[in-house]
Amino acid sequence: MLCRLQLAPPAPGGLFPWLGPVRTLWPQPGALLAELERELRLEMERARELVSGFERLFSTASAPSAAGSAEEAFCVSQDVKDFAPEQLSVKVVGSKVVLVAQRETQSADAQGAFSYKYEVLKREW
Repeated sequence: MLCRLQLAPPAPGGLFPWLGPVRTLWPQPGALLAELERELRLEMERARELVSGFERLFSTASAPSAAGSAEEAFCVSQDVKDFAPEQLSVKVVGSKVVLVAQRETQSADAQGAFSYKYEVLKREW
């Protein structure tokens, strides 16, 4: 248990001169607050760097790219030889390129029975 003499700042003349100077167990408030302020400044700087990194990332991702820019362009090859051009649909949705190909075929056998075949190809990049 702590007593008041241990928490109080040392007296100039000393209360009990034969015991020597009285020291506190806690650091000086000024030094403690300066340390907390320095740590807070460092954390704020880290947070600013993180936010600016996200801003750079989102600004480059949403910026329109030049048609001749090889760094930001990409190429995709998909075999769609079984589909006619009017059966293909290519769209840009957000940051994705979506390819949808649909085909329906109907066949009849010698007995007059019909069969339907519906094919869908969907790819997202």
